[in-house]
Amino acid sequence: MRKTLLLFTTMALALVLAAGMAWAAPGPPTVTSTVPPTTTPPPTGVDPTANIKAKFSEAMKERSINTTTFYLLPGHFTAANPPSSCTSPPVPPSTTPVVGPCPAPVAATVRYNDDTKTAVLNPTATLASNTEYTAVVEGTGDGDMKAVKDRGGTPMATDYIFYFPTGTTGTGGGGGGQP
Repeated sequence: MRKTLLLFTTMALALVLAAGMAWAAPGPPTVTSTVPPTTTPPPTGVDPTANIKAKFSEAMKERSINTTTFYLLPGHFTAANPPSSCTSPPVPPSTTPVVGPCPAPVAATVRYNDDTKTAVLNPTATLASNTEYTAVVEGTGDGDMKAVKDRGGTPMATDYIFYFPTGTTGTGGGGGGQP
């Protein structure tokens, strides 16, 4: 009887441990790709009428993706926390970043496609030609606690920031166009 009870207890413990590993929460969601793509140097000549897209690693909570968690700023910044401050990258030969107030985000709408796990930021007006822009998908790493979240409520850990310059209207240079 003791042997059977010990065997049963050992098997039960093994099943509980295996189930616990299977139920372990996955890491925080991430952005897996963007349009315009994140390249170094950034793409050139993105069509000013194009939408900006962010594809996520997993299904996201649709209500968490809006114009306060996925937005576009005019200019090139390494961090964004509207309405507080932004840091511009050093401009050679300077080695000190410029810190100043963030510009107002570009007016836009955001929609999320659950099938493709993609959020689309659609500026409500044509972007300025030959201008740099910074797109931001908010995570909690900067401390402002605004973040996109997966269906389980886990927020992105860090901001996902990417940059692109526009070309002239109608160039079609990698912007994704209006779907």
